[in-house]
Amino acid sequence: MVNTLIPIIRSRCFTKGRVTFSDRGWRENKLRIQNGWLCHLAPEIIHQLSPETEEDKLPFSKNSDVFAFGTIWFELYAREWPFKTQPAEAIIWQVGRGMKPNLSQIGMGKEISDILLFCWAYEQEERPTFTKLMEMLEKLPKRNRRLSHPGHFWKSAEL
Repeated sequence: MVNTLIPIIRSRCFTKGRVTFSDRGWRENKLRIQNGWLCHLAPEIIHQLSPETEEDKLPFSKNSDVFAFGTIWFELYAREWPFKTQPAEAIIWQVGRGMKPNLSQIGMGKEISDILLFCWAYEQEERPTFTKLMEMLEKLPKRNRRLSHPGHFWKSAEL
């Protein structure tokens, strides 16, 4: 697999949610990226990003959807995007190399962080299917509270 990103990253400029790539100043191409979008892209998609590649031509798959699910799950726990403070080219480099955010500061349990890391596996064949993911999620410990009756209502009824 040829990495098309390496020669492109050498000359770039990041401004307000856009990455501008240029080829030695002779030609300018732009890759427009919405804030937070890169964090949802699996490494195999990051490797295909270039100003010439249209979004609908990127190799999205069920495996890349599992990667994106992992990012959404991270957002639910952390209440922020992974690599939130990083510029776009840093996210491209980190995700493209298989780097992951530090999960120890979020305070999620080991079972949850293991599933998240499984979703974020660098090799797409190593990511779980959604069926396997559902089985893993169902095995997580459940709380003994019904959603229709939050705990604070029970306490007020006892007074």
